[in-house]
Amino acid sequence: MGAIRVRVTADADGELHLKGLPLREGEAADVIVLTRGDEDETLLAVLQHDPSWSWLSDLEEDVYTEDDVRS
Repeated sequence: MGAIRVRVTADADGELHLKGLPLREGEAADVIVLTRGDEDETLLAVLQHDPSWSWLSDLEEDVYTEDDVRS
């Protein structure tokens, strides 16, 4: 699973048009629409409760150590 962040502005009728995404015809994608404002809190809630993001809590996925930090 990959993530792409695209900032868009809705048309007058509320439609969003996404172009140039790295998707092939017929390929499925999940789309989450966050409105500006409280987006940080909303995004955090989505990540905390969506099982597809559970890898963020997996310590084995943390491949960096304190030795990787440069002063």
